[in-house]
Amino acid sequence: MEVKVLEPEQWLRELEILVEPERVKKKIAEITQTYARELEIPGFRKGKAPLAVVTKRYGQELEAKALQELFDEIYKETIEAKQLKPLTPAKITDFSLNEEKQLTFKISFEVVPEYELKEYKGIRLKRREPTGFDQEFEQRLQQLLDRCATYTPLNRPAEIGDYVLCDYGAYDDNKLVGKLAQNVLIQVGDEMNLNEFNEGLIGAKPGETKVITVTFPSDHPDESIAGKTLSYKFTIRDIKSKNLPELNDNFAQDLGFKDLDDLRQKLNEEILIDRAKVIEADLLNQIYQYLINEHNFEPPASLVNDAYKSILKDHNLSDSNEIREKVIPIAKNRAKFNIIITRIAQQENLEPTEEEIEAKLKEYAIKLNAKPEELERLKDNSLFLLELIKEKTMDWLLKNAKIE
Repeated sequence: MEVKVLEPEQWLRELEILVEPERVKKKIAEITQTYARELEIPGFRKGKAPLAVVTKRYGQELEAKALQELFDEIYKETIEAKQLKPLTPAKITDFSLNEEKQLTFKISFEVVPEYELKEYKGIRLKRREPTGFDQEFEQRLQQLLDRCATYTPLNRPAEIGDYVLCDYGAYDDNKLVGKLAQNVLIQVGDEMNLNEFNEGLIGAKPGETKVITVTFPSDHPDESIAGKTLSYKFTIRDIKSKNLPELNDNFAQDLGFKDLDDLRQKLNEEILIDRAKVIEADLLNQIYQYLINEHNFEPPASLVNDAYKSILKDHNLSDSNEIREKVIPIAKNRAKFNIIITRIAQQENLEPTEEEIEAKLKEYAIKLNAKPEELERLKDNSLFLLELIKEKTMDWLLKNAKIE
């Protein structure tokens, strides 16, 4: 038998195989004899029909069976002899069997590409502190006040700063686009609104209907409305002013705090905790970028495709040429990262323990409001285990990093 191992891509192997006629004929004879012992052919006792008769009647079927067994045998022999580790099922192509029973064919499959694992202990990271603490504190305090605000009806047309209580929907040629929004409060002049809304709602009165036309640019991120002109129909229910509570001890106590100082202290602690999470996320992202940039190899196509599908699902995106162009590079990096992080985990014996798996299942159960035993099937889920491996290994890399 002759075998040539080709490498069209870093992650792809092709085996060109030639099998001598003697081995093919021997395998066909073995299969024929095995089946002949079990066949019942009219005119002969079970298993007593001559091989020539069996071959004449079932020759093609038995030959196909023999070749399939040969493919399996040769594939197993070859990957063991060449020390190959297939990542995907084998694909057989260019099959040829001549009159002398010489067999040639190709087998292709993906593999994890060979690459040099760069130094990963002591990765240099830069700790970047978020700015604007005082501003964030005031914003959160304002959010608490807004949450407890009351609204008073106004007996006049809407002005800048007023709140319009309304129902509205977008229409394209009198056909509703999406869903009708009901009992929505819109502040006239809010910078988050479309400019057309802010201009069109000035002077609005309870009980009237306003139609505001909006033309969206052709490069609008929402493809469903890009380049379109939509009519927004507003049914005005009421015009209101917003009344904020006074910031004092009574306000704090209504929210469950001892007093205003206690509220401020708890809010301060909450921001510090959130900022610590932001800092950690940034450090982990630096590790991610380091691993991606320091390792130069192409990840297997199947892993890239899996990552691509996962990203589409996570972000509720539909496949298109434009989306593919933007997302495939991200998917490649994700697939590449998974390969690297898995190898580091193996090298440092960081595979999750049974206790860690159980702890994660309990965590998931709380998030999903389910019983841990209902999630037992996840123990054998490769994606679940990969997420555990990544989490544990990234924590290990962070603890062993040099943070400036």
